[in-house]
Amino acid sequence: MKKAITMLAALAPFLAIIAADKPEKSPEEESAEKAARVRAMAAEYAPCTVNVRFRLKTLQDGSRPDVWMQYRCPACSTSSLHVSKDNEKELPCLVTGFVVANNRVLVQDIALRGEWLDGLEVVCSTNATPARPITCYPDENAVLLETERSLADARPLAFTGDATNEPSLFHLITDVDGRVKAGLRKVNRDFIHYPATGEFWCGTTPNTIVVDASNRAISVQMRLDRKLDDILPKPPSAWRGEPFADREARIAALEKRLLTSVLPVYLHIDEEKKGSRTYFSSSDDDSKATGDVDTFGIVLADGDMLVPLNLNSGKIAALDKMEATLPDGKKVPLEFVGAFAEYGIFLLRFADGKTPDGVKPVRFATGEAETLMRQTAYLAKPKNRNGKVQISLAPRKITGFKRVLGGAVAPSEASETSGNLLLLASGEIAAMGGNMRAAGSSWDSWRSRTAIPGSRLARLVEARDFDPEFSVRKGKDRIRIAWIGVETQAMTKELAREKKVLGYLSQDGGRGSLVGKVYTNTPAARVGIKEGDVLLWVRRKSSERREKLDTRDRDFGMDIENLFERLPVSAFDRISSTPWPQVEEGVNEVFTRMGIGTKVVVAWVSNGEKREEELVLEQAPVHYRTARRIRNRTLGLVAADLTFEVRAFLKLANDAPGVVISKMQPGSPSAVAGLRPFEVITSVNGEPVPSVIRFSEMIKEKKDLTFSVRRLDATRIVRIQLKADQAK
Repeated sequence: MKKAITMLAALAPFLAIIAADKPEKSPEEESAEKAARVRAMAAEYAPCTVNVRFRLKTLQDGSRPDVWMQYRCPACSTSSLHVSKDNEKELPCLVTGFVVANNRVLVQDIALRGEWLDGLEVVCSTNATPARPITCYPDENAVLLETERSLADARPLAFTGDATNEPSLFHLITDVDGRVKAGLRKVNRDFIHYPATGEFWCGTTPNTIVVDASNRAISVQMRLDRKLDDILPKPPSAWRGEPFADREARIAALEKRLLTSVLPVYLHIDEEKKGSRTYFSSSDDDSKATGDVDTFGIVLADGDMLVPLNLNSGKIAALDKMEATLPDGKKVPLEFVGAFAEYGIFLLRFADGKTPDGVKPVRFATGEAETLMRQTAYLAKPKNRNGKVQISLAPRKITGFKRVLGGAVAPSEASETSGNLLLLASGEIAAMGGNMRAAGSSWDSWRSRTAIPGSRLARLVEARDFDPEFSVRKGKDRIRIAWIGVETQAMTKELAREKKVLGYLSQDGGRGSLVGKVYTNTPAARVGIKEGDVLLWVRRKSSERREKLDTRDRDFGMDIENLFERLPVSAFDRISSTPWPQVEEGVNEVFTRMGIGTKVVVAWVSNGEKREEELVLEQAPVHYRTARRIRNRTLGLVAADLTFEVRAFLKLANDAPGVVISKMQPGSPSAVAGLRPFEVITSVNGEPVPSVIRFSEMIKEKKDLTFSVRRLDATRIVRIQLKADQAK
């Protein structure tokens, strides 16, 4: 109660201004009076306003400088405030300037860097005069320009108005085609209270002249907001400024310092090593992250390095080599620490656990978000170009906050592009762009981009809440599939009608998946899912967000027997599918995105009735893609152990002998003898084949081989005779 009374007392002077009695006028009278006033002010202040034209260079990495302008648009209503990034279109940036002396112009600070300028002109009437920035006013978001010659057609603003005499905001815009638009607005006193600092802030309008009731100029307004107790700006002569060159030097020094904290990182993703593969793509950040990857890492305390690269679990599993390049050019090895469960970022560590000499760790800004209000900040977009990090800082002033994914509060100026940094003048990270895992899963979507406040980053690094599914693994263990123990097929309208699920599918917006097989002692079997049921959706137990359980049509559109007979052996290497359902595909893609061990709720329809049950996702057993394999160069084939889904497709008993041919070399003895991929060798010279290890021993140093071969449900005999110098 005391706090509320104190707050009202603080606001009393401003509330009194709002509540002051005024003589009543009809709307028509007020409108006519305002229009006449605006016309008079436009004639009065037209000689005091100019257009300022910035031409920007293309940066070293081929991008355009990141500048933002808030302005009134002459083509829109007087209430339209635009944000422009015309620099992306390689157009000159055009903003309103206010003449304050014969060769001085005040203009909005558009986060300009001197090194980005390819030209700067003040356009007065039809004359364009070169200019240069000489002074910055950080608190007022303004820059003072000096022109090469006096502006003969302009008249400097005279700031003689009375700040207590009903101030208003006047804007006057003349565009490149000569169109003029003017408008008058009352000073806004709607405020936002920030409890963390006890301050009251209200929005205002940039690029305007503050005038009193007698139309005399009080000041010019370049900011988007002001403190409520500082609602009326002071004239420019009372502003606190600094030389533009000093700001440039300070930014250059911070860039140089960052190059000792943000290091080039090289990753090698070995997805094809020993026959292993990664099947699940994630966000745009890692869509090309295969083989050699150049990225960057942010050095933290105690030898840690934060890498804002959104890799999925499969790509992290295949990380084969990690190293950083130090400022002196030396390359040092890195070790994987862990990937965060909530965000698409991960930690590496210098192999010896120590921060190398010449490298400076970065800290996070850990205070409440509101405490950053009005602080000077810089937006950084680090890039790794050919093994070297490039950083260019754009100055910012923190003017507000936004709610971001995950419920955090971040500065409004923070970028949501992964890896972009919002830095304070101290070099601390106020926020970083990143990705939230879609539905908290191991798969990431571009729609999950968010800004991560520095305070949250600090807590993440300290807590080390890593997802165990995101680990570097070797060999076949890289392919880890989550499942509930079913095989599914795509639904059709006819099947949906027969299974009485059309209404449910229409309600949930999916296509559903028909259960073709349920394996014993699996999560699906334990909750009562049966063959012929239709899966609808799944959600994490801790979330209401549903994922559709749809199965796509399979790649094989031709008769399997014709596939074996008509296709040459070389064509099989270009076929991504198999005769049997692939464990990695269908509904298991969704489950794997959620992660092994995740508690979920699954919905399905059985005999026309919808059911929902909780279960825990399990790791799928060894399957065809991860089965043990051997290569025999003499015969020209690769054979793999039989796995559960291959046995189910071929209707083989769990103890039936055999190995399946997974690859065949064209023109090899095996190919010439008529063997084909996906066939099963059940015996060699009359002896059953229990495994690929035993198969390798059975064919070693044999010249005459007789294979019993099964193709689908048919069996035949294939004989291969090797020359003496071939048998090894």
